[in-house]
Formats: sequence, C-alpha cells, structure tokens
Amino acid sequence: MGRSPMPVSHRRAAFSGALAPVLPSFGSGRTLLFIDPVCEAPYTDRTVYSHALRQSQVALVRVAEGLAQRGHRVIVAQARRYWPERSAGGVQYVPFDPKSRAPGIRADAVVVLRQSKALRAVRRAHPEARLMLWVDREPGRRAEAMLRHAASARATVVTATDAARTLLRRTLVADVGPIERVHHPVDDVLRPDGTRVVPDKLVVASASSAGLAGVLAAFRTVRERRPRARLFVLGEGPDEQHEGVVSLGPLPHRLAVRHVREAFCVFQPHPGALGTHGLSLAEANALGTPVLAHASGVAQELLGESLEDGRQLVDARTPSAAADRLAAWWDGGRPRVQGRSRFALGRVLTDWERLAGADRQRAAIAAPTYALAR
Repeated sequence: MGRSPMPVSHRRAAFSGALAPVLPSFGSGRTLLFIDPVCEAPYTDRTVYSHALRQSQVALVRVAEGLAQRGHRVIVAQARRYWPERSAGGVQYVPFDPKSRAPGIRADAVVVLRQSKALRAVRRAHPEARLMLWVDREPGRRAEAMLRHAASARATVVTATDAARTLLRRTLVADVGPIERVHHPVDDVLRPDGTRVVPDKLVVASASSAGLAGVLAAFRTVRERRPRARLFVLGEGPDEQHEGVVSLGPLPHRLAVRHVREAFCVFQPHPGALGTHGLSLAEANALGTPVLAHASGVAQELLGESLEDGRQLVDARTPSAAADRLAAWWDGGRPRVQGRSRFALGRVLTDWERLAGADRQRAAIAAPTYALAR
C-alpha cells in the first residue's frame, strides 16, 4: 500500500510478462477472467480481512477463490494495481490496462465488474469469450445506456438480485441482450456463535446519504421511546452529530461481523435503494441477527419474507412503523432468524460455472471458507 507508483511503461511491461511463468495448469478447468476496472485500490483474499472493501469486491474475492478451488484457472485484473500477486488458492491478481492484452490470457469467460463502458475494449481483446457485466446494485438512471453497452459488446448482464433483474427487463431497449441473476454469496462460516446480544445496540450499513437520512429519522422516533438506544453506523456516517449515533467509519468485513453479532438488530428502515449493502441483510440473518428494513422488493427477496408476515419488514413510509416493531421486539417478540441456502457459496459458484460454460468441466473440490473473527 505504501509503495510509490510504477512508471506506466514499467507497469505495462510487468502486466505483459507476469502471467506466463506463474500460472499453473488446471487440467480440464476453464480460464475465467474477472476485471474490476474502477477499484480505488488493489485487493486480494487477504485484503478481505484487513481493509474495508465494497460488498461487490468481497463477493468477487469469494467467487474467484472458490472457482479456483474447483479446478479453474482464475485471474482477477484490477485498476490501480502495479504488481501481480498470487493467492494461496492459486488466483492471480494482476494489473488491468484496457489498452493492452496480456499474452497468455485466453479466457473462456470474462466478467467485468460494474463498468459497462469497458465492455467494448474487453470484447475486442477477447472476441470468442463469454462476456458478462456484473451489476452490483439496483439499476438507476443509466440503466438504458448500460444495457446498450452490453448489447453492443454481446455481453450478458448479471445482477445480484431478481428485483434488479426485473427492473432492468422493464427498461425499454429494443436490442437488449440476456439478463441473468447470481446472488452475492454469504460465507459459509457466518453462523450464530453465542455472542452476547446488546439489547440497545442497533447497527446500520450506510448505503447513501439519502438512505442514511431516512434511517436517522426513524431512529429519532425510536429514541423518543427508548432514550438509551444507540445506532452504530458501519461505513460513512452523517456529516453532523446526532444523539445516540456512533459513526464507526468503513470497517474490514471481519470487524463489521463482530458488530452485527452483538446487535439487537440491523436497522435499515428507509424506502430508498439498498445499493451494495443489500447483502448485509442476508449476512445478518446468517449470523442469527434479525433485520428491520423497509419492505422493498430487494429486502423481501433477501430475507424471504413479505410485509404481511409481520416480522422483519415494515412500511418505512409510516414514521412510527420501525419504532412500533422494535417496541414489540424489546417486549419479547424479537424473531429468531437463520441463513438461507440460496446464498450458500457452493450454490453461487455453481451458478457462475453455468454462466461461464464451466459447469460440465469443474473438478469436484469443495468450496473454501473464510475463518472470519467471531
């Protein structure tokens, strides 16, 4: 992290020659290339433990390392990376230069994270590969442009939720290509471990300033009834100080997990989009921590519940809805929750193999787990 930047000419030379001597043979496995063209800093499987990453980056690492364990040759190319690294599981993390193609990379499938504008150059570099655009958030105003970029590059769009896929399919683009859904994986080691729950501790994963404002408004109503309640913000906190609100800033995933284990609930009752923090709802349930969220399509999908169930979902457009539900939980009605099999890492890896055309060639090797701090 503290190294000085390498000159551009040296970076290209390192990228061009780094792969051929170090990539092992994977027998009948496929060559799968993941590209993160807009990451702020390089990351690997080790970075998951030590740095605050986007949920999409954590998901990418889990998928890449898992596919490597299944016998595939996996390469992760990243912007702002100057030196190649190889993980203990055999995944190659290499620099990404959109203007050149590294010798030795003849990928069977290429997955581009988020940036649809990179698809054209990637298609030119890999004319015969299966090309996919991995969308890590609900589609917004640029959905139509994104779909046009994907269609022109003959790329499949892959969303993380069925709700996002449905919204994209409603976008009126005549030449829209295939749209698939593969959930972000919940790590298999995320499960209840007997951690003592702090009754007055609520946790929110900050997704956006607009969403956080809605959460803070709901929390003010909660504190009117329970003044000792505290809201811990994982991620960027509010610009101003608020009574009972503790801003923790961006945290490595393992530290965020500790806070969620202790929390009475994950408190996310705002009507806006969940963004890249939707996975935190599924992870919380896997840890045994209930969620209090607005009954959006994404929340219903991730939690497997509806508003009528009267458990973890409320209509957050009603100002007192979250406070009323929490009062019932504090009175002994806190629901028992558990993880859902649809987010299991092994199932997610099989979905990616299907999209990459690798499902018939994979080696029968169990998917890895990550020993996160309890």
